Order: sequence, then C-alpha cells, then structure tokens
Amino acid sequence: MSESERDIGQEILDAVLEIKAGGGRHFTPDDHQPYPQTGQLAQKMNLCLDDLRDEIVKDAIVYCYVITTIKNPNGQFYQTGSAPNFQGDFITLCTCKHFMRTFLEPEEWLGKWVAGFSGVAAGYGRNALVYLMNIGHAFDSHQTLWLSPEISDETKEAKATDIHRFGDVYRPKELSYSDLRFDHQSYKPPVEKHPHFDNWLPDISYKRKRKATLLVGEPAQSYLWNRPMVFYTNGRIHRGQKKMVLLNLLEKLEELSE
Repeated sequence: MSESERDIGQEILDAVLEIKAGGGRHFTPDDHQPYPQTGQLAQKMNLCLDDLRDEIVKDAIVYCYVITTIKNPNGQFYQTGSAPNFQGDFITLCTCKHFMRTFLEPEEWLGKWVAGFSGVAAGYGRNALVYLMNIGHAFDSHQTLWLSPEISDETKEAKATDIHRFGDVYRPKELSYSDLRFDHQSYKPPVEKHPHFDNWLPDISYKRKRKATLLVGEPAQSYLWNRPMVFYTNGRIHRGQKKMVLLNLLEKLEELSE
C-alpha cells in the first residue's frame, strides 16, 4: 500500500470516528467558541463565493489546512479548539499548526493568506471552508503580541488563555519586553479546561528551523463561515498543508447550491 493510500484510508477512518463522536451531539455554550455576532467578522460572515472573489488579491500565496477541531452535528460548525480563534474581532492562529507557522519569519508572513477547512465528516464528505485570512500582523512570541499597540487590549483580553477556555494568547506575568519570552514560566498558565492545559509549553516555545510565528488576520480581509457553504473540489486537503497561489484556490472552490 502506498503512502497516499494509507493517508486516504486514515482520513476515511477519521471521518467515521468523527461522525460517531459528533453525530447528533448537543453542544452547550461552554464547549465551543461562539461565532462573532457584531463587528467586521460578523458583517462578512458566510460571504458568497462571487463576492469573495471580488474582494481579495488573487496573486498572493495561501496556505490551506484542515481544522480537526471543527464539528458539524446539525448543519452548523462548532469550533471546539482554541485556534483558529475568532474572538475580539480578529482571527488568530497562535496555538495550532505550530510546524506550519515555522515556515517563515514573522515579517515574511505579512501579506500571505491562510485558509482553514473542515474535515470531510464536518463538510458532508468534502473539505468546507471555515475561514480565510490575510496576515496583517505577525509576532515572534506571545509576549511580543501582548505588548504590541497594534492589537487592542480588548482583543487581547477576549483571547486570553488564563480567562477563556478557548483562548489562544498567553498573558505574560511581566508586562515588559524580556529575553525570556520563550520560557513558559514567563506566562500565566491557561485555565484548567483549556484544550492545551496538559501540554501548553509548545504553544510558547515550539521550534524547528525557526520559531512558530503567531499569526493575526487583517480584519478587513478576514472571512468566516459558520456552516458548510464553500467547498474545495480538487480532491481532499490531506494532513499537513497545501501551499498555492490564491487564484488557484479560488478556482478550486464551489458554493453549495441552495
């Protein structure tokens, strides 16, 4: 059996297990992230594909991946993980896809795009688009993000892991720049029910060739879908990530007919 066949077999098994785990499940407000009700993200929620194509720059690079924590028991998406985090009117990717976030230095991420898709079980057998964002801010550490004037205090508090079960920004113990910004002891730990409570150190210090950059979307070019509506049609997005030109991605998407 080839590696690609094994991957496909594993995805089918994962899909079956996801259906068994999520099918018919009743979600309560404290076991998933709420989708925004106000602000720019709410205003652009569930944008149709034609309008999306009209709005965005098509020659940029986009990284596509599957969000394994997205569930769909009843026709709606439920984000049961901490990242992507869409609280505080910004989409952030700070506690997930650590390896992908090491691909570039912080300044190199600016202007790139990230697209997060559901797994096939949550997307009616296909990968459904959950979010798409243009990287407007990128930081080398949680401390650097927390001290940045580019992100409002209100947004930081809405994403704080020491307050919110599904937060994805760690609060520094000292509100000053430090060489210890990659040391987990420099931060307040996450709340007990946080998805990473038992393994949050990689969120602070993950490194391969580079450190994992913290990615923040530009609100004016950040888009969310709270139900399966726009689908990837060129096969499946397997484990890991796909890198392509944004125009090519848009050509591979189709919208669900009502």
